[in-house]
Amino acid sequence: MRLSVIDIGSNTIKTTIFEANGENIKEIASKTVHAKLSSHIKDKKLSEKGISVLIHSVNTLKRTSRRFGCKKQNVFAFATACIRGAANRDRILFLLKRSTKMDVRLLSGEEEAELCFLGALISESCPKSGVLADLGGGSCEFIAFEDSASQKKVSLNIGALAMYKKFASRKYISSDEFANLSEYLKNEISSKASEITLPSGGDFIVTGGTARAAASLLEALLGNDTLSLPKRITLCEATSLCERIISGELREITENTVKERAETLVPGLCVFIKAAEALGKDSFTVVSGGARGGFASKIISERNNRK
Repeated sequence: MRLSVIDIGSNTIKTTIFEANGENIKEIASKTVHAKLSSHIKDKKLSEKGISVLIHSVNTLKRTSRRFGCKKQNVFAFATACIRGAANRDRILFLLKRSTKMDVRLLSGEEEAELCFLGALISESCPKSGVLADLGGGSCEFIAFEDSASQKKVSLNIGALAMYKKFASRKYISSDEFANLSEYLKNEISSKASEITLPSGGDFIVTGGTARAAASLLEALLGNDTLSLPKRITLCEATSLCERIISGELREITENTVKERAETLVPGLCVFIKAAEALGKDSFTVVSGGARGGFASKIISERNNRK
C-alpha cells in the first residue's frame, strides 16, 4: 500500500510518499513547495492571499500523491505552528476542506513532538536514548526519550524562520543580530525547556530541513555531492559555519547548495547550538525521519490493529 502525508509548515509544505508492507514503511518519494506562509501572516492572521497559496500548494501535492499511485483515502495532511498560531485558523481549515476535499488535522505542539519522535524511531540512525529536536520554520519540538520510549515533550516557538524574522534586518543576519539571537535562545531554552534533560549516555539528535541543509553544506565544503545520514556536527563546526556565512565567505556556496534555506540556516543552527549547550553536549547528530514518517507509522499501526 502507498500513502502520502502532506505537512503544512511555516516555510514549506511537503509531501512524502511511503510504501507500507505490514508494519514496515519505506520512503519512496517526496516533493516540497516553498510556500513561505509566514510571510502572509499579519496581525496573527493568514491573509486571503496566503490562504490561496496554501490551497494551491496542497492541491498540487495532492495531485503529486495521486501520480505516485496513492488512492484518495490514503492521502493525509496535517498543519503545524503557522496554522496553529493563526487567529483565523478555523476559517483556514474550513476553506482548506472545501477546496481540497481533505480533512487537514491541526496538530498541537505535543502531538507534533510525538510524531517527530515516532518518525525518528523508524530510522536506523536513531539511538535508544537521548533528546530529539525537530526544527521547523515556526517551532522546535524537543523530545526526551529513554529505551525508545518518549519521556518529556516540549514545543517552543523558536523555529528557524520565526527567529530569522524576529532578529534579521536584512537578507542575512548580522554578527550583532546573531549575538542577540544567541542570548535570546539561551534564555528561552533554559527557562521553557528546563524539564528536558539528557538521559545518561544519551545522544542529542536533530532533524528537519535546517538540520539536513547544514549537513549538506558541510558535505559540499568537503567536495561531496551526496548526503549520508546520520551525520555528527560538532558545536565548533556549527559555530564556524555560522560565522563564515555571516562574514560573507560562504554565501555563494550556501546559495548554490541550500538556496531555499540560505537566509534561515544561521538562525536555525543557532537553535541547535544553544540547545546542545543547555544539554551539556559538544555536538549534535543529524538523523533522518520526522513528523511525516511518524504520521505514516501511526496510520499503518492503527489500520493493522483494526484488522
